[in-house]
Amino acid sequence: MKKVVKDDPRPPEILDRLNAISRGKKIVLVVFIIWAIQAIPKWTVAIVGDGETSAAIMKIFVTPR
Repeated sequence: MKKVVKDDPRPPEILDRLNAISRGKKIVLVVFIIWAIQAIPKWTVAIVGDGETSAAIMKIFVTPR
């Protein structure tokens, strides 16, 4: 039986599922989350920015070959 903190807003099912994931998958999940936190604002600005700003930002991330 696991101890449950009364004021913990997270359901225990989420913690059980996270604990059941292998170490390698946890590492991949953390790397993906960090990438998403950094990438989403950059891509949002690149997509919704004006033409020149959008082109300058996209040129940084998408280089023609």
